[in-house]
Amino acid sequence: MTIDMSQFRQVFFEESLEGLEAMESGLLQLDEGYTDDEVINTIFRAAHSIKGGSGTFGLQELASFTHVLESLLDEMRSGRRQVSQTAVGLLLESVDVLRGMLLASRDGTTQDQSRIQQLQNALETLWRADVVPPV
Repeated sequence: MTIDMSQFRQVFFEESLEGLEAMESGLLQLDEGYTDDEVINTIFRAAHSIKGGSGTFGLQELASFTHVLESLLDEMRSGRRQVSQTAVGLLLESVDVLRGMLLASRDGTTQDQSRIQQLQNALETLWRADVVPPV
């Protein structure tokens, strides 16, 4: 017996686009030094779900891009990284790029690969930058 994954794939895209709305809304609430754990956890969970679903459906570029976001957010929620204007700006831009990547994957269209790579490089650079040592 085989399972038709296409129905689950469609649900993945719908839920991921909803998750991006939650991420964007949460990110717009963040200010430098922001510490509301619930908002950061909501943003993290959305990124985590998108990354996991992307891997499940073989969308490796999407999973790789989202992994960097998830890693940054994990450091913020654990207190190892402070919320900064730079991070919030990159994360908001990432929501736009992720939305485009999801829609392109869903619709079978192409994306601006150079924009994706430039943003992923900027996120990785920020991720590798100094973090606050645990207390």
